[in-house]
Amino acid sequence: MAEPNAMLNGLVLHRREYRETSFIVDFFTKQQGRISAVCRGVRGGKSTKSNEKKSLLQPFQPLLISFSGRQELKNLAQVEGDARAFLMQGPVLFSAMYLNELLNRVLPKEVSYPEVYDLYMASLLRLNEHEPIEVVLREFEISLIHNIGYGFDWQTDCLTGDKLEANGYYSFINDQGFQRLGHGEQTANCFLGTDLKNVASFTWDKRSLLTAKRVTRMAFKSILGDKPLKSRELFIKLERTE
Repeated sequence: MAEPNAMLNGLVLHRREYRETSFIVDFFTKQQGRISAVCRGVRGGKSTKSNEKKSLLQPFQPLLISFSGRQELKNLAQVEGDARAFLMQGPVLFSAMYLNELLNRVLPKEVSYPEVYDLYMASLLRLNEHEPIEVVLREFEISLIHNIGYGFDWQTDCLTGDKLEANGYYSFINDQGFQRLGHGEQTANCFLGTDLKNVASFTWDKRSLLTAKRVTRMAFKSILGDKPLKSRELFIKLERTE
């Protein structure tokens, strides 16, 4: 745990207006995890200092930040840029917004997840360098599920411990993994063993990407509940207009 008022590595996940001149900002820091803080005097101010601070409090801008206060809602004490911002637009921007919203929904406050922070930074870099969006998102989701303690084995039957068979069909059981279906038994929750094995090794084709997407949606549902992700809805609307 970092010392109080120590400078932390972090980025903005979300911000919302607070009173007349302030924001409440959800930060993701490497050292202390997700922190919410009041950022005072950054809206409507005419000073160069307040404008500079406001310009830094944007998503995808690596920061050095410090906080004061002992309550769950902190006060932003200091902020400065730590590197150039990631420049996102179009589908890449919506994908990065999805990462932010997902982290803001699944991470508890003030619990350090340095591996998730490194994963997040690496994923932003990959999106910024125009790697295939579906691949970046699926690998992020699978790694995130594992790192926050909800992981499962993609290559082993959760009931028998047997390795998945390439030509076998399996159903997904939340928080446990995959169970072999009987001969001729197929349901809507049904996955081919070879596709699951490809997901496990990050061997991507159309089938393995779709398999990963279906499984991670089910896995996150138990964590997120029924409230939909706004960024996912925006991305669907974007796809429909293209």
